[in-house]
Amino acid sequence: MDGSPDPRKGNVGLFPQTSWTLLAAAAGSDDGRAAAREEFFARYYRPVRAYIGAIVRDPEQTDELTQSFFERAVLSGRLLNAADRSKGSFRPFLKQALRNFVKDHFRRERTAGSATVRPDAGTHGWDGLTDGPQAASVETEYDRAWVRNLLEVALSRVAAACAAKGQDRHFQMFCGRYLHESGEQPSWRDLGQPFDLDEKAARNRTETVARHFRFVLRQMLAEETGSGAGADVELAELLGVLS
Repeated sequence: MDGSPDPRKGNVGLFPQTSWTLLAAAAGSDDGRAAAREEFFARYYRPVRAYIGAIVRDPEQTDELTQSFFERAVLSGRLLNAADRSKGSFRPFLKQALRNFVKDHFRRERTAGSATVRPDAGTHGWDGLTDGPQAASVETEYDRAWVRNLLEVALSRVAAACAAKGQDRHFQMFCGRYLHESGEQPSWRDLGQPFDLDEKAARNRTETVARHFRFVLRQMLAEETGSGAGADVELAELLGVLS
């Protein structure tokens, strides 16, 4: 994208209140447009590319269509004009917009006799372009990418909050307990030992961060859905993706 920020970069810890306001700012014409675009791309590049890739199953085509979506739908304001927050959360709205975008692109190429977008029947990619239920592979890859981005944003906000409060050790223990790569969680004793903390202190400090992380995650979902009840439903759906 000429003159546009790299969609894979950006400060994911700082976003406008909701995805809807972020979209409006990205499609706007004021001085904050460039920063909003960078943040929008950083937040949604992964799920957009995952969804398109699940249909196309070709890395080069996926990259081209992902870039084209941001240029033609987001920067042009088309996505903003189609937005209707009263119909639900941003996640299904963006997914439907992507589905329509790829479908329209394929129809144009087929009409022109140069159909380079060829959904892979072996992975049920064709189902992503039909009017019925989408294939599980398409749905799952989009939702998993969405969840990963959501968790990264929430984690970055919690990390920033801990740093501001001088609780870097709290955050390190939280990561050591819940974000470890091995299959077994470290004991509270082992977790606190590098910081000269006993089991109780290590647990209390780690759980303080864990509670804040859950609060931030639910707050983000409430902002997207417009209600606490909606956030609970969304959270249950997203946790199901990880199970």
